[in-house]
Amino acid sequence: MEILTRLPVKSLLRFSCVSKSWLSLISSPYFTKTHLENRISNKSYTHHRLFCITAIPKSHFTEFPLTFLQRDQAAAAPAPSDHAFPNPDMPMWIVGSCRGIVCISLDDVNLVLWNPSTGKHRRLPYLNNSPKSGCYMKDGFGYDELNNDYKVVAILFGIFQKGPYKVLIFSLKANRWKRIEDFKHGVPLDNSAKYTNGKLHWLVKRDGRMNIVSLDLASEQYGKLGPPRNADNGNSCSAGLFSESLCLMLDDHKASMHVWVMKEYGVRDSWARVLVIPHIGGPGRYPHMLRVWSLNNDEILLSYGRVVVVYDMKGNTYRYPPIDNIHAIIQADVYVESLVSPSG
Repeated sequence: MEILTRLPVKSLLRFSCVSKSWLSLISSPYFTKTHLENRISNKSYTHHRLFCITAIPKSHFTEFPLTFLQRDQAAAAPAPSDHAFPNPDMPMWIVGSCRGIVCISLDDVNLVLWNPSTGKHRRLPYLNNSPKSGCYMKDGFGYDELNNDYKVVAILFGIFQKGPYKVLIFSLKANRWKRIEDFKHGVPLDNSAKYTNGKLHWLVKRDGRMNIVSLDLASEQYGKLGPPRNADNGNSCSAGLFSESLCLMLDDHKASMHVWVMKEYGVRDSWARVLVIPHIGGPGRYPHMLRVWSLNNDEILLSYGRVVVVYDMKGNTYRYPPIDNIHAIIQADVYVESLVSPSG
């Protein structure tokens, strides 16, 4: 079985069609989890994929092996893998990617859990939060390690509402939404929360001060993390992930973005400025963090506005991967191949 847990998902799906005993083994919870852990622990990112929402010809997903973006692999561009998805005419947004499952928002109303590796998806029970009714949503997606459960969080707020805001959490294991304590910390600045250390994180600004609000997915309790002490609160800011560490990107409104990383989770004094990234320039060109960063010791992956770029930290230069319709990319993220079922 050790050999089987290291095989690609496509090979295992073929093997599962051979016999009932193969199907029983490959679809077992133990095998699925062991297979996933093998992929997550592979720090060469061999089993990680960059996937993009593109607008040509319609909203659909294209993906590439993450290793293809490394400098020494860029010349051998693979054929992209395209994914059909329900309701391609609906606006889509990637809420997040976690342990082999991707959460997609359709038209800011419907939420879908999807495994691109197997093609299986599951639409979550409908939330009555249509923008047409003046109700909007800030969301997040992550994994409750204590209870072995994937969870989706939705913060609902009206356009003229000052708070507190209603919060619902969906448990894949329980297969239902439930209401938890209201969000009393202001409106999150980012559309989607960032997941790390078993918690979701929203960047908020209240009374001119910036803070990071966390939600522990196991206890379903809120917490707060202070920003860097000497960071300028007046700068535009967004939250992200640098590998598995929480980070902040601050725009100096001049020519660069400052990247701060929390080296030791929960310790405010561990914030360190690790990068100053120059702007490419042009309207709407703001860098956003991707789920997996480091391609090697020198390069990181950025989604800059609507363009995916690789930034060389030593040479202070950008390069564009040879991706077709790269300027048609709406959003990009990274997921790890898995057999995990989005149906629980």
